[in-house]
Amino acid sequence: MKTARTLGWIIMCLILILGGCDQSSAALDKTADQTTSAAGTAPTETTPTGTAEAETPVQEIHPVPEDAPALPGGVLVMIDNHSKARPQSGLDKADMVFEIMAEGGITRYMALFYTQACDKIGPVRSARYYFVQLAKGMDLPYAHVGGSTDGLSTISKLAVKDLNEMSNAGSSFWRDKSRKAPHNTYTSTAKLMAGIEKRGFGDTVPVLPPYGAAFSGEPLADGEVKLAYYSSPSYAYRVTWRWEEGLGGNGGQYRRYINDKAQSTLDGVPLVADTIYILAAKTTSRNTDPLTSAVDIIGEGDALCIVENQIIRGKWVKESAEKPLLLLDSTGQPMKRKLGKTWVQIIDSLNDVKLGK
Repeated sequence: MKTARTLGWIIMCLILILGGCDQSSAALDKTADQTTSAAGTAPTETTPTGTAEAETPVQEIHPVPEDAPALPGGVLVMIDNHSKARPQSGLDKADMVFEIMAEGGITRYMALFYTQACDKIGPVRSARYYFVQLAKGMDLPYAHVGGSTDGLSTISKLAVKDLNEMSNAGSSFWRDKSRKAPHNTYTSTAKLMAGIEKRGFGDTVPVLPPYGAAFSGEPLADGEVKLAYYSSPSYAYRVTWRWEEGLGGNGGQYRRYINDKAQSTLDGVPLVADTIYILAAKTTSRNTDPLTSAVDIIGEGDALCIVENQIIRGKWVKESAEKPLLLLDSTGQPMKRKLGKTWVQIIDSLNDVKLGK
């Protein structure tokens, strides 16, 4: 009996020892698996954590066209540039902005919206026939508040995709009671898209000059461009673009000034450009009531492209109101632009343009 009891104790001890060895072995195998996994799995990309990545650029880069634009198609909006209309809303969200003389030394903007949505755009102002001709050549809906006599007749004659607050698209606009008329009409991309759908215009992707990766021309001294749109003993209107290194997170951008004062939106966002086209088109004042301007945008003329502190010379061509505006370099190839914001300055003569300080 004693021998049997002793043998039982021996067998029990062996079981405990072997069981402990199995648990230790399993624990070691598990640890080995974890170590192998950690050593054998490495991230394919390293995300920088430096301060440069944390900085917020003054102006985001949004190309046209883009794989995932905010809007299904482009739309053009007439925007007021009277001193009482500033600061405006929405210009910082536009992909391209045209600036042309409207009347009495006051310019007006036509802004293209496509890659970015915008909750407030304006103040929206009236149509002018030469803006209408540009809009027709782009085949895009054109938003405005009324217009000059020939502006409205040109819309009708050319069958432009018209969004007029005063006649056919009132629901696409609203009046801001905090501002005085006529500088108080606003819209949004959401309202404009609804108006476009309601009128059955369809969605049109903007066709703009192609992008370039490298630019070669004459160096722009000091990175500054000045345009004298209007000068008189009592009033002057000058636009200046000044290059700022590092602005915008894409190497640098041109900051916009009016009469040497930096221009920003109502939300305080600086107006900037990555590419600036300057077109010479004969501009004359007309003794109409109200006063208007005549701008010869059909035909051709001299043009400059300011990009990456390079001056590229060429010409613009627009064969008819229905044809698109072409911007060509000295070899007849398209004047390419940098990814980002584009402004088109249309002025009477390149003699009114100063390149460099």
